[in-house]
Amino acid sequence: MVQRVQDLKRRGAEAVPAATEKGEATRRHLLEGAAAAFAEKGYAGTSLNDVIKGAGVTKGGFYFHFPSKEALAIAVLRYKQEQWAGRVLAATMKHTSAMDQLTAMVEALIDLHEHDHASRAISRICAELSDYPELIPQLAPQFDAWIDMTASLFAKAQQEGSVRQDLDPRAIGEAAVATFVGLEVMSKAEGRELGPRVRSYVELYRRAFGTPQSER
Repeated sequence: MVQRVQDLKRRGAEAVPAATEKGEATRRHLLEGAAAAFAEKGYAGTSLNDVIKGAGVTKGGFYFHFPSKEALAIAVLRYKQEQWAGRVLAATMKHTSAMDQLTAMVEALIDLHEHDHASRAISRICAELSDYPELIPQLAPQFDAWIDMTASLFAKAQQEGSVRQDLDPRAIGEAAVATFVGLEVMSKAEGRELGPRVRSYVELYRRAFGTPQSER
């Protein structure tokens, strides 16, 4: 899992040309502003003028960093992805057992959803840009990274004897991520809190996937 996060950071660094400290600060300011706008209004509902005006830069300053709105959206996706990956990793590293690490991952994701509203730009960008087949290769890593991290913890839990051995860790990881994403969408549509719903599903997963006490 640590290697996966390092790979994300390396790819992000490779995608950004060498820049001055001031230039990097401007780029980060644009990413933060765009993430907030995409989270609130969506990709289609946010214009480049909105982003440029909100960041207080010139059009030339914007195009120095991003060739298009589409490129900006992909950059926002990677930027927020790296942030949540680092945060999740920090939360899980505080624990030793896989099940405790999985719980810490879920709580970190809930905390991000509740306190970093700009992180919601990830789901909105993925949902809207998925209509463009040519962009799928750039969107897929968002879910691949999340699934990989989750699957690796389920595999570790199997080694520790707390998860059934007859289950495919990757399949469980996909199911867990899909559940979180689905609950996120439903909670927003219904105006309900995400945290309690996710925690109830975590308990359901524990019962469904956990090793019976008699086998431990």
